[in-house]
Amino acid sequence: MSKKNLLSGRDKELQEMAEQYEAAKAENRTIYLDADDLADLADWYAVHHKYAMATEVVEYGLGIHPDNTALLVEQAYLFLDTQHKEQAKDILERIAEESSEVKVLKANLLLGEGKEEEAEAILDSIDDKDDLANIVDVSYMYIDMGFPEKALTWLTRGLEKYAEEEAYLAVTGDCYYAQGLFEKATFFFNKLIDKNPYSAPYWFGLARCYFDQQMFDKAIEACDYATVADDYLMKGHSFFQLGNEESAMENYLQAEKFHLVSHGFINTFIGLNKTSKGEWKEGYDYLEKAITAEDSHDFALPSLYANAALCLHKMGKKRKAHQYCKKAYDLAPEEIDPYLIEGRIYMEEGEYEKGVKKWAKALEYAPYADTWHEIGMCSMEIGQLSYAKLAFEHVKEMEPD
Repeated sequence: MSKKNLLSGRDKELQEMAEQYEAAKAENRTIYLDADDLADLADWYAVHHKYAMATEVVEYGLGIHPDNTALLVEQAYLFLDTQHKEQAKDILERIAEESSEVKVLKANLLLGEGKEEEAEAILDSIDDKDDLANIVDVSYMYIDMGFPEKALTWLTRGLEKYAEEEAYLAVTGDCYYAQGLFEKATFFFNKLIDKNPYSAPYWFGLARCYFDQQMFDKAIEACDYATVADDYLMKGHSFFQLGNEESAMENYLQAEKFHLVSHGFINTFIGLNKTSKGEWKEGYDYLEKAITAEDSHDFALPSLYANAALCLHKMGKKRKAHQYCKKAYDLAPEEIDPYLIEGRIYMEEGEYEKGVKKWAKALEYAPYADTWHEIGMCSMEIGQLSYAKLAFEHVKEMEPD
């Protein structure tokens, strides 16, 4: 569902519930849980990138509570998280109830299709717009879908009434973080820490703010106050950026011990960081490990193949690079990363017409300012300044702010 900054009390409760569920599964015995608890547990697994477990919990829950709205909504979000939009729509059609959570799901699907006005009309039909749960759900939907500025409109509704509520402060901090307003986000995470100094998610939120401001020492210090796997992961990222790969790997492996991140995820992160530094051979080796890992997710493979293709191109393996791009298209024809990357490859090979066609395909599937911005940045990197200028003019026209 939404990748929320989970409140520490509920997160601990759900972690204990996960342990009970997995123990029952290991002993081959049934365990009865309330439908809402099962939906929250599935969301908890999804938040921690354990989509197979999340799906299993939802299916288990529907076996006990057939056609339960909360479980069906969670199942639809899992399909969205794993890039299966049509299946999510099919689930939505099975839901007869018109609750606020169902309306938020409908709006999410409409936003994904670029139908902003229709999405807003659905949200406007929610009866109690000033309810904290509705404010939080809608705000996180906008944040997750890349419209954090629209979340602020909903957050304003609750400013006077909920200004000191943890859930409200958490979503506000996440909203400012999503807009790149790291100092404002830092203010809210510090306020949350004052309320609950033992909350790992709040320290992690603060660490993210420091990390994205390249204040890596402070990010590590913030992580030292937290104890969950995500914080080991952020600490690993920070050490990696400081060039301390040995300490980074120690923290990545600690995160893996909690079973909240996979080794494939770690290999992916290291591979992408290697490629960003132009270390193509090392980057390719890590990405290839992620591609062939048993715990790799289908939705991640297209991007992995595309980035591995760029490494292969830089290593002089032209034919294999294009073969990897084809594998990416076969897996997800509407995923834009492969088109953007193969467009760059063709440009660097001097095949400008082919490169432009690939970028045009990316724009066909995602005709947004972000796509033009990616093309512009890529064009600058490879010295194609005329293409860069054209791309940035489109960005300015579509999103002048």
